[in-house]
Amino acid sequence: MLTIDWKERLDKDTEDYFIDKLPKKDYDFEIIFIAYPERVNGKIPPDVIIHVAGTLLKCMGKNHEQYAPFIKHLWARKGEYGRQAFVQIISKLFPKRPMAYLPILEAALASANPAEMNMIMERVMLPLLRKSPEKYLPQIYAWSKSDNPELRKQAMNTAIKLIKKVPEQLREVFGHYQHLWYYPLEDNAAEHIQLFKTVGKLDPEYFLEVARSFENNRDPQIVELVCGSIQDYDAELERIVGDWTKSGNARVKKAATAAQRLLSRKKGKA
Repeated sequence: MLTIDWKERLDKDTEDYFIDKLPKKDYDFEIIFIAYPERVNGKIPPDVIIHVAGTLLKCMGKNHEQYAPFIKHLWARKGEYGRQAFVQIISKLFPKRPMAYLPILEAALASANPAEMNMIMERVMLPLLRKSPEKYLPQIYAWSKSDNPELRKQAMNTAIKLIKKVPEQLREVFGHYQHLWYYPLEDNAAEHIQLFKTVGKLDPEYFLEVARSFENNRDPQIVELVCGSIQDYDAELERIVGDWTKSGNARVKKAATAAQRLLSRKKGKA
């Protein structure tokens, strides 16, 4: 927790940097906080970086777009501290001008590791999705089709977090992804199973409704998705799975047999 004295000092040093250094394209913003005495595992605490980034935002005001080169430099050249500051700044600016900042955000995602992607999704996209899902879900859906497998995974995980936070969006989100079940999912199947499992926890009746809609389906991928998502015993699921175990398709039979064993165990504990 930053003391009032340190907040005042950081504010002053940030304003001095903004006036004296930034116009000269001096992007070494570490000068603002390098004197801060406390370290966590040898590093400046995130609270300090977030505070400095917030003060920089205030200094930018309505002219924030002219500082895009600095914002991009923070991500590309200033290491962990720069990336923390970047996320804080983008989280505030992106909703103001999505089309202006989307290319910057996507460039960051392209070079981010999984932890950094998760940080961007958690701190930039998830708050926006909770406030305006109809506005920002299309972007999550677009990233779900990315050529980058990690971005596809992170986008879907973010959709899962959204329906946990805003259950009213469950059917809209799941309905979108369910349409993809008729196409090869390849390495994204695990995320689809996790999504359907989440549906089962949040809305068991809807889970059964969806499973029931596929009971006459013998598409191996769809059967694997439904069977892999089953978590609790239900007599109707037992009936559906039992029919699938009689299939002549090896993948369908294997998935159904595994689900049948799980249901038997759950039934014994019920």
